[in-house]
Amino acid sequence: MNVKEIRHGSTEYQQECALRQEVMRKPLGLNLYDEDLVAERGQIHFGLYDDNDQLVACVIAAPVTATEAKIRQMAVRPSLQGKGCGRVLLEAAEKVLAQRGFTDLFLHSRMTAIGFYERLGYTRTGPEFMEVGMPHVKMCKSVSF
Repeated sequence: MNVKEIRHGSTEYQQECALRQEVMRKPLGLNLYDEDLVAERGQIHFGLYDDNDQLVACVIAAPVTATEAKIRQMAVRPSLQGKGCGRVLLEAAEKVLAQRGFTDLFLHSRMTAIGFYERLGYTRTGPEFMEVGMPHVKMCKSVSF
């Protein structure tokens, strides 16, 4: 498995969108392609690829300031969930972000994923709130290079 940065608008980006649609939006009765994806041009996209160069997981980092980024749209192919792919991808993305000067990361975790993020060092900050029709909580982590 290896982690690569995905260029917005590329074939790999289209594969990323398809994975996000399958894992994150379709189960909620939503369509990723109904959303405004223009802002994603300025965001940093990462993909985890298997030995056959197939995308198995993806995550996006949206810069908020020069030192803060929001981690968003983490998706792992359902057949590989719970097998460490998300951890490998997120740790690699955090390393790249730290190298680029980001020190503070935050995300909006679905309630079902809190344990995953806590095991990776994220801490809950703030109350539960609704997003895309389901409860979430904000989580933060400091990273350094």
